[in-house]
Amino acid sequence: MKRLLTICLLAAISLGTSAQDKECKKAQMHEQFQADKVAFISQKMDLSVKEAEAFWPIYNEYSKASDEAHKEMMAAVGKIHKASELTDAEASAAIDALLAAQKKENELMAQYTAKFKKVMPVKKVAAFFDAEDAFRKHLFRRFKDKEKPMGPGHKRHSDGRRKDAPKEPADKTQK
Repeated sequence: MKRLLTICLLAAISLGTSAQDKECKKAQMHEQFQADKVAFISQKMDLSVKEAEAFWPIYNEYSKASDEAHKEMMAAVGKIHKASELTDAEASAAIDALLAAQKKENELMAQYTAKFKKVMPVKKVAAFFDAEDAFRKHLFRRFKDKEKPMGPGHKRHSDGRRKDAPKEPADKTQK
């Protein structure tokens, strides 16, 4: 990834084209996203160095396979959104593809959960699922916050929340 980023930066400097600029920015954003995700999940899971060394290679495999299954599912959902334009056979095939992709995602989760349990205590595996969910919510809040215009006098916290935005309670039972 670092090599790709370096190549992109050099290409953008030497050629100065906007298309390459966009690709480089996309690569930078993806790299930053991955770094944020690793840091967030590692912190939430409270991984030791040994656990992290065992966990992240397995997680990366899981993430890649899960992303592929998710793409298949989204392609099927895209077809289903156009149901009125499909024949009955095409609609049936789209539903079957959606169900197959969902099944594949569930099977991957079960398969990789078993792998995670081999290298970490089960409570850390459970913490992983909680951390992934928390990261998804964190991203959603960041996106939602960026959509709102910030008028004069509005500031942001160091975690990116608007100063006027409520802080999520540490204990999830509190509201």
